[in-house]
Amino acid sequence: MTWIAIGLRLFLVLALQVAALGWMIFERAHRLRTGEEVTISLAPIDPRDLFRGDYVRLRYEISTVYPQTVGGDTDFERNDPVWIALEPDEAGRSQPTGVFKHPPPPLPDRAVIQGRVRSAYNSSPPANLADRCPRPCTRLSIEYGIENFFVPEGEGREIETIRDTDRVAIVAAIDSNGKAAIKTLLIDGEERYSEPLF
Repeated sequence: MTWIAIGLRLFLVLALQVAALGWMIFERAHRLRTGEEVTISLAPIDPRDLFRGDYVRLRYEISTVYPQTVGGDTDFERNDPVWIALEPDEAGRSQPTGVFKHPPPPLPDRAVIQGRVRSAYNSSPPANLADRCPRPCTRLSIEYGIENFFVPEGEGREIETIRDTDRVAIVAAIDSNGKAAIKTLLIDGEERYSEPLF
């Protein structure tokens, strides 16, 4: 094999890697710019990644869903894809209104976010849902791919200490496929950190 052929193969491999990275950046920027915005309540945990500055590990109110209380499908297993229909409550925070194994049809005033089931099991319902969730009550733990948020160095600990979920929320952009990206972190209703497009 000649040096020219080796160089050409190396160039092609590098070009494919750059193209793949460029596509991922473009796709995320497009989602942030054009996606439907929803506000989701959360409880931040776990601060600090020494290699990338501070971050907060986010856990959302919609990270745990009881399908019988909101309607839709109930037969889920670990690693299944899941689509959660969201509608704003009186405070403007998104609440689950349906759980689906496949993308549901679009409806006005309803966003749909896609996630993956981390765990699915039957249990006794929590006290506040006892009258709405028959025994056994299905509980889904879901990840949406927006569980980490990086903030300026030294500020992750401050966010982590806020335990009142009414004070902290994110604004997410959701594309037509249900994929989400964090646009903004809100504390007490005010924008604290925003994700740049690039």
